[in-house]
Amino acid sequence: MKSADERREDILNGPIIKTLLVLALPVMVSSSLHISFNIVDTFWLGRLGPAEVGAPTAAWPVIFAFLSAGMGLATAGVALVAQHMGAGDQKTANEAAGQVFSFLIILSLIFTIGGFLGAPYILKWMQTPPDIYPLAVTYLRIVLLSMPFVFAYTAFRFLLKGMGDMVTPMLIRITFVSVNLVLDPILIFGWSIFPALGVTGAAIATAASRVTAGLVGIYLLFNNRVDIRLSLRDMRLKMGWVKQIIKIGAPATFARVMTALAFVILFTLVAIFGETPVAAYGIGRRIIHVITIAVWGFADASMSMVGQNVGAGNKKRAEEVLKKAVLVSSTIMFATGVIVIIFRRGIMSVFIDDIAVINEGARYLAIYSMSIGFFGIFRVFDSSYRGTGHTMPAMGLELFRIWGLRLFLSALFALPSLPLINFGFDMGVVGVWIGMALSNPIASVASYLYFLTGKWKKKTITE
Repeated sequence: MKSADERREDILNGPIIKTLLVLALPVMVSSSLHISFNIVDTFWLGRLGPAEVGAPTAAWPVIFAFLSAGMGLATAGVALVAQHMGAGDQKTANEAAGQVFSFLIILSLIFTIGGFLGAPYILKWMQTPPDIYPLAVTYLRIVLLSMPFVFAYTAFRFLLKGMGDMVTPMLIRITFVSVNLVLDPILIFGWSIFPALGVTGAAIATAASRVTAGLVGIYLLFNNRVDIRLSLRDMRLKMGWVKQIIKIGAPATFARVMTALAFVILFTLVAIFGETPVAAYGIGRRIIHVITIAVWGFADASMSMVGQNVGAGNKKRAEEVLKKAVLVSSTIMFATGVIVIIFRRGIMSVFIDDIAVINEGARYLAIYSMSIGFFGIFRVFDSSYRGTGHTMPAMGLELFRIWGLRLFLSALFALPSLPLINFGFDMGVVGVWIGMALSNPIASVASYLYFLTGKWKKKTITE
């Protein structure tokens, strides 16, 4: 693996497409591992029935809400580390990393306690179907106990992303996904001295693997094993750093949390139509995650490259990087969407043998996959804006995509009537799938319009 200085040289002066691919590939592998992490739960729980598949699906929006807050603030770590590294200031990059890490750990403890106590009330408010509700409460509470370690790994991953190191987080993800792969079937179905725990077993396997990732990340950061070197001195919060973290991270946090809340409401909208659409949505969402692997790879690579080039004052190169990342990512995603549409029923049948769930999931995949290339365009633009610290416009674009488009259009097409306008298309759950799909092309156009302003190329780091 290259040193921090060698990666910086490639990012600032190397061939753009080659560097994008070198940075994106480990992220794609890492994303694949993360997706397999979720798919394993779905695969094994699908052998038990729709209610068991529905439990993680119901719990996920709540978990995502907490993770979103952490990832939003961790975005400040990417921007601060990337721009200071681009400017050639390793010492300040380390100090920024320590401040971000400390801030996230404090936040995680608050979320763990609040989420554990509030889990039953949150899931009830979400209109979780009665047969899924008790399983979802158990799953959510167990996973939330691992939240401090999840935040530790999130900080680790985002800080190294700012340095352009995409390989080390990938290697750690291999470790914790392997733990989950082994524990999942053992704890769900039982083996030898282990009893069959069903959904509880899946939750324990998930929590154990995330604790493993957090512990490894902490060890590497504090033992000079990676390019970011943390010390207890750097972790003592200083008001100047806290202000920068909040200034950069708060809009990203708000956008992610509001996105997570939108997914809670979207789940509630799907749940109106019963257990079958919930199971189809849960499986289909995981399949969509699989086909967006390339998006996350190029989004993260562009975030690091654009951030460091802006920090170094290379505005023209930053723009060229972003254009090429969008072109490559969207091309791959449009082709992938076509493949999924063709094989959608076979893909669904891998996870469950309930014909009603397969039919609904296939319809969801057919509709949503038509827009997946536009999601690739939007996500690369969005991540690059965050990498330069311009999180406020990125927040506006994300909220517009999720609230102004996805939620509104899904409800408009699905329900017979909406408040205030007293009108709806009453298409049922298929209306949700259509609304979700339409949000992507419209949002991609909006993100491109902000690109044309050039405001995202201004430095956001301060002394």
